[in-house]
Amino acid sequence: MRIKPKKLRGLSFAVWWLYFSQTAFISPYSLPYIADDPLTYKKREYKTEEDVWSQVNDIAEVNARTKRSIGQDLYHLVPLFTNPDYILDNWQYDMINEYNLCKNFNLPIANTLYEADFFTIQCFSIIQNEFNAIAEYNKDNG
Repeated sequence: MRIKPKKLRGLSFAVWWLYFSQTAFISPYSLPYIADDPLTYKKREYKTEEDVWSQVNDIAEVNARTKRSIGQDLYHLVPLFTNPDYILDNWQYDMINEYNLCKNFNLPIANTLYEADFFTIQCFSIIQNEFNAIAEYNKDNG
């Protein structure tokens, strides 16, 4: 499976979304639409999913100058400008489930580090970082 690097930001969002979303979320957004840009507060037109990902990339650029994780910023901002389903994919849920199984049951992802799939290691690292950010967020916001 080949996943574009920008889509890994969606994995960060998925960790937060799965952790905090307790009820079904019904988004008012369906492509094409016009919504407020959460960074500039100006109206912005979203015609395609690429427009949504462009906004995600803009958020990531701002996030790079903060101490927050990208998952945290996306969790708080995505519902303000788009339907989360445009960012969430089944492979993200599968990867988070695989991470939890490996961690909770102490299962290896490979026999040796050299045999481990780089993509899986990259995803597990993102998931672990976001879970750490969630723990820190919960500690600060009790």
